Amino acid sequence: MKVKPFIAGLSLLVGTGVIVVSTAGTGSAAATRYEAESAPATCAGLIESNHAGFSGSGFCNGDNQVGAAAQFTLTASAAGTATVGVRYANGTATNRPADVVVNGTVAHAAAAFDPTGGWTSWITRTLTVPVNSGTNTIRLSPTTTNGLPNVDYLDFEAGAAPTASPTASASPPPGRPPECTGNSPITCRFAVSPGNYTVTAWIGDRASAGNTSVSVEARRRLLPAVSTAAGTITPYVFTVNVRQPEGQPTGQGGNGNPGLDVTFAGSAPKLSGLTVQAASNPLVVYLAGDSTVCDQMTAPYTGWGQILPTHVSAGASIANYSDSGESSGSFLNNSALFPAMRPRIKTNDLVLIQFGHNDKQTTAAAFRGNLTSMINQVRDRGGVPVLVTPPVRRQFSGSQLNGTALHVNGVGVDLPAEMRRLGSSLNVPVIDLTAKSEALVESLGVTNSAALYLRSSVDGVTDNTHFSEYGAGRMADLVVQGIRERNLPLVGYLR
Repeated sequence: MKVKPFIAGLSLLVGTGVIVVSTAGTGSAAATRYEAESAPATCAGLIESNHAGFSGSGFCNGDNQVGAAAQFTLTASAAGTATVGVRYANGTATNRPADVVVNGTVAHAAAAFDPTGGWTSWITRTLTVPVNSGTNTIRLSPTTTNGLPNVDYLDFEAGAAPTASPTASASPPPGRPPECTGNSPITCRFAVSPGNYTVTAWIGDRASAGNTSVSVEARRRLLPAVSTAAGTITPYVFTVNVRQPEGQPTGQGGNGNPGLDVTFAGSAPKLSGLTVQAASNPLVVYLAGDSTVCDQMTAPYTGWGQILPTHVSAGASIANYSDSGESSGSFLNNSALFPAMRPRIKTNDLVLIQFGHNDKQTTAAAFRGNLTSMINQVRDRGGVPVLVTPPVRRQFSGSQLNGTALHVNGVGVDLPAEMRRLGSSLNVPVIDLTAKSEALVESLGVTNSAALYLRSSVDGVTDNTHFSEYGAGRMADLVVQGIRERNLPLVGYLR
């Protein structure tokens, strides 16, 4: 987003995006310098000193891959805005963009780090960011496989704002586009082709308070309902995957609409602007799974893949190819599923693979063979395969879940155990969603765990396999926990 020069009395928190009238003065303390080569800074690459002109004892030469970040940990005396100056050198002929991630939230998506004319030519890129009182992290996460420029240091100055950088603050809300209709909900439809898009939504209203959630396509949640006071407008930036059908790839439940659908709901939805632009080379997370993962067209059924985007910042998108009723074998061989997903995978994209619910009669050898085929084909494309063991069913024997709940199938195969062993033998990360969901369901007990699944009294149907929206959200939380534990490439994009 383009931004205007700083105006005294106006404070803009980019990314979290709150526009508020500020009563603070414009004075600031002197800048504090944080060298990229020294702790607590971290560098996903090498600390080198082979290009003259750097400060301190060296600089960060990051790995040439998406997400190979340089991170700085710093301290602010009070919450508010701050100016950061990133000193860097880019001896190539092309921009090396990076998301500027502050405390886990993207403050500037794909900020430009343009060529400097040589590796010994160092310049400073100045940005305004929101900070909390106390410890903060500022992460420079490259969005292309070229990686970062060489990073020398970061200067941090609380309370200051740049006066000359045209990309340091955000544009005013552009207003509601003609593609949007209605007031509660507000529905917007854009005639775009399948692909990945940057969606910027200015949520809130100058005249009245609001309560607004954001969903796209087939009930894919981007933002839970947030409340905004009158006079507060918050720009949110998302990267959205568009495909057709927009729900399940085989069309179960309906095909939806061509193009991109964006829905603003909540108790009092407020929208002051919306833009849609083609996204440039985002990290894509592909989901390969069954009905507990997929984009369900119709409530109350909800897959955890529909809630996962609420955890993901701009620069990464979720492409959910999961489909109801699929086993490892049927997903591998159905032309609308794995064969359609495979050619779209690019280097460093993640592919989360969860099967087991429908492998009720699959032998251990066939199960391992199907998963191995998917893993090898993902790797052939340069992607990163990740095995996700299936979440438990709600079937108790006393206070503990029984074997069926834990996916010991009809021919005696412990499917999660097979996935764990396969992950170990093929050096594939495993997110043990079976163990995580087992611990959650058993800790809640027979009665309270019912809220995770579908209940007749609330949902009109009793189903101890499929999730309510609440339950899908809890499963998505556990998947995100596993992503962090395995330090997968998506970590730099998690909110």
